[in-house]
Amino acid sequence: MRKRKVLFLGRPYTMAAGICLLLTALSSIASAGWQLVIDGPNEVQAGELVILSARQVHTDLFCDVNGDCSNMSAMPDSTIPKPPVKTQLVWQVLPDDPPANRHRICDDGRTLVFASREVGCYHFVLAAGDGDTLQMVTHTLFNLGERQTPVPLPPPDPQPEPEPQPLPEPPREFQNLTDWVAQKTMSLVTSDYFVREKAALVESLTEITTRIRHNEIPTAERARVEMRVLTRKKLDAVSRRSTAAWLAWETELARQLTQLEREGKLETLDQVRQAFDAIADGLLACEPTPKGGR
Repeated sequence: MRKRKVLFLGRPYTMAAGICLLLTALSSIASAGWQLVIDGPNEVQAGELVILSARQVHTDLFCDVNGDCSNMSAMPDSTIPKPPVKTQLVWQVLPDDPPANRHRICDDGRTLVFASREVGCYHFVLAAGDGDTLQMVTHTLFNLGERQTPVPLPPPDPQPEPEPQPLPEPPREFQNLTDWVAQKTMSLVTSDYFVREKAALVESLTEITTRIRHNEIPTAERARVEMRVLTRKKLDAVSRRSTAAWLAWETELARQLTQLEREGKLETLDQVRQAFDAIADGLLACEPTPKGGR
C-alpha cells in the first residue's frame, strides 16, 4: 500500500473536523467487525493526570455500543474471533503539544498519558494500521480548570450578651402590703415561737404561690381559702397556742386584703399570687420579739 501524505491547513483546532471526515472515509477499509476505540475520561480538572487507552472491540459479536464485550467470555475459545494485530499506533494531540510536552506515549503506543493546567478542549487522534488496513479514531477531552474549593463563610460576629434587666418592682399596692406586714406584725403577734411560726407562714405562702404558677389552683377565691387552711394547719403543727397568737394579725391582714379586693386588685390569680409574695417578703423582714423566739 502506497503511503500518502495528508496536509492539514489552517489552525490546529480546525484539524479535528478534517480528522472526522477522514475517519468516515477510511471506515470502509477497517478490519471486518473490529473497531478501534479510545477509553478515557471526557472531563478533567486542571493538572489532573489523564490516561487514554487504545483497544479494539468487535461490533457484531456480543459487544454493546460502549464497546463492552464481556459476554464474549461465554463463547468457546475456538469461535471467538481474534482482532488483527495493529503494528503501528500513532497519536496526535490537538492543539499541537510538542512545545508544551504535556503527554507521553507508552505500552507500545496503546496508552497515552496527558496532563495540562490550561483550560480548553483537547482532541486526541489515534491512527492504527496492520499493513493492509487503517483505522483512525478521535477522543475529545475538556479541561475545566482549577477545582473550585468552596470558601468557608466567616464566622458570624459574636452577638453581645443582653444586659441583665432589673427585676420589675412589685406594684405599689403590693409594696404597701409588704411594708404593712413588716411594720405591724411585731405589734400584733407576741409568741415564744415567733421564729418558727413566721417560717411556717412563709412556707405556706410559698407553697400556694408555687401551685398558682403551676396552674393547680383554678380561682383567686380558691387560693385565699386554701391559704387560710394551710396557714392554720402549719401553725398548729408548731404549737397549740400558735393559731391564737396570730389571730389578731390574721384579722388585720384580712382587712387589708378586703380593701385591695374592693379596689379590684385581687380579681385574678396573678394578683393574688403577687399579694401572697408581698406578705411573705414582709414576714421575712420582721425581727424576733425582744424576748426571743424559739
